[in-house]
Amino acid sequence: MSLLVRVYFNAVFGALGGLVGWMLFGAFGEKNAAAEYQGFQQLVGGALVGGSIGYLVVSVDAIRDRSLLRFCRLASYGVALGAVGGALGMWAGDQVNYLLVGRLVADPARRETAMPLVGTVLARGVGWMLLGVAVGLSEGVAARSLGKLSYGTIGGALGGLLGGAFFGLLLEASEKDTASYLWGQAVGLLILGACIGSLSALVQGVFQPASIKVLRGWQEGREYPLLKSHNLLGRDESADVALFRDMQIEKRHAVIQRQASGFVLVNNQAPPAQTRVNGQAVPHSVPLRNGDRIELGRVVLRFQTRAAVVKRRRRNDNRT
Repeated sequence: MSLLVRVYFNAVFGALGGLVGWMLFGAFGEKNAAAEYQGFQQLVGGALVGGSIGYLVVSVDAIRDRSLLRFCRLASYGVALGAVGGALGMWAGDQVNYLLVGRLVADPARRETAMPLVGTVLARGVGWMLLGVAVGLSEGVAARSLGKLSYGTIGGALGGLLGGAFFGLLLEASEKDTASYLWGQAVGLLILGACIGSLSALVQGVFQPASIKVLRGWQEGREYPLLKSHNLLGRDESADVALFRDMQIEKRHAVIQRQASGFVLVNNQAPPAQTRVNGQAVPHSVPLRNGDRIELGRVVLRFQTRAAVVKRRRRNDNRT
């Protein structure tokens, strides 16, 4: 359920980013630009769309945590890299479309078939895939996480390819210079953003090695993936597991380290009485096993590994 919630939030904010990008391009783009400026307008449009999607997808965790400083930091990465990816994606899509579809249309035997349409849809998908890659990269760079970077990039690329294909299909189904073409752009970009956001979260959730779920306290029910070698828990704005509103928790209370033998909870000079695993105080460090109950202040967390979660889901599926 927690994974579905993460996918849902990423999809909603990604779709909102695509819609905002469409509105910005409608407001600031030049619709009747001269032929020599068409290429520049495409780059501007791609940058506005990419920056908007990156802005909201990358910062969705900070929005859910209501962390303003973290939001500003994450959003800056999302805007910058998303804008670059969007501009390159728009340009690459048109180049691939020109090279691929141009050859198909030039062949009279293929002109009346569905191949030109397939080529156009594929070209859009390949172009917007670059935006998905940029959004995934910005997530990893902003979080300083190699795992988030790799999984986010794969998910973003898949989302960009799928969403871009839908975007191209909608444009081809709409008549140019009409209201249907304009709304086709809006719906296409909304789907594009939703695909990039949802698949990025889905791939990260499927391949995350372990996670922490809040059983009691701030953000009860929230699940935080452990994708870094050192995952900070505390009230600090930059904490990977943000535990606000409990003053018994230090700003940099504890760290969950990923080692060759597994995961270890390290007390970061916090009071041992406020740092417990399965009811036992942790003055220094303790290895973590699946299902361990972690208490930091009044907040209760549960450590869970991916292998155990997958095994539990299969057992539940067999029962049904």
